[in-house]
Amino acid sequence: MPDEIQGPKIIVAALNWGLGHATRCIPIINELIKQHAEVILASDGRAYELFRSEFPNLKLFQLAPYDVTYAKEQMVLNIAGQLPVILLGIYKEHKALLKIIQQEDIRGIISDNRFGCYHPKVFSVFLTHQLNIKIPLKPIEMFTRLINRKVIDRFHECWIPDYPGKENISGELSIPKGIKNPIFIGPLTRFKNKIVENKYDVIALLSGPEPQRSILEKIIIEQACHLDINIIIVQGKTEKFEHIKKGQLEIVSFLKAKELNKTILSSDVVICRSGYSTIMDLLALHKKAIMIPTPGQTEQEYLAESFHKRKIFYSVTQKRFNLKEALLHLNDFNTNNFHPVNHISLDKTISEFLSKISR
Repeated sequence: MPDEIQGPKIIVAALNWGLGHATRCIPIINELIKQHAEVILASDGRAYELFRSEFPNLKLFQLAPYDVTYAKEQMVLNIAGQLPVILLGIYKEHKALLKIIQQEDIRGIISDNRFGCYHPKVFSVFLTHQLNIKIPLKPIEMFTRLINRKVIDRFHECWIPDYPGKENISGELSIPKGIKNPIFIGPLTRFKNKIVENKYDVIALLSGPEPQRSILEKIIIEQACHLDINIIIVQGKTEKFEHIKKGQLEIVSFLKAKELNKTILSSDVVICRSGYSTIMDLLALHKKAIMIPTPGQTEQEYLAESFHKRKIFYSVTQKRFNLKEALLHLNDFNTNNFHPVNHISLDKTISEFLSKISR
């Protein structure tokens, strides 16, 4: 840790559900460090490994996993079948957090969708864009939204990484109806837009729960082998670094933020899931994209459809995905069709947060 850090200890905990929750915490972590807070990290699985790779000098704690898999193509069935395991994970992470708070003298908590990472006497922030969870069955949707809001209300504030109003990114997902202390902090991205030399026709960014991550990887590889394109696949596997090159196909297990930023910019087209963090990154980099929502993940399906209708990103279901056909449609889609009207400063949000926990 740098010698000049003398500020309060803040723990940043990210959900391991794909890498998006961890990656969007990176600008928050960097800003906390910039404003002289001492940052401690917590997560599990691939998100844990990503934190360790990006911030090797920061203290990192292992939390209990939720262990969600997407074997079925319906989110309700996936979650319902694994609910006892998820609830146990939340209970365990809360117990672990209590020990960390006592051990490290934590003064503030920022939790990205980890429901157990709160404390009534330590200023706790819940980071999410998903206040209105999408479920096809309305009675279950209403009940789930009610429970979601009750849990969020355990936290002192709810930070929403989006713009307020109609010209936002997440549509109706982030409307803070019934939330006690919502604060819009603007979109979060770890990337910077700059001019780099073109190297790839396509980059495929893979993430999310198994087995759907691996299923999409196999589909992309099979189709890319029949096309005359230079393609790189970033698998989103942070456990072990591997790099394979076969002709015009390149596969890498993961890339650190700086290298991934450069590789995305050097690619003409991005293939990815329609995860919210990925969307924030693509808008910041002004990249053309083919979005394939995780089957049954209603939030991703909603976002993909929304951006397709707005002619910003092309989207297609995993079952109907045809790479050759998708590439032909991209001229009709452009990030210039997105017109945000609000500008929010992350440094101001962090400054106010640190001021509150110092009172």
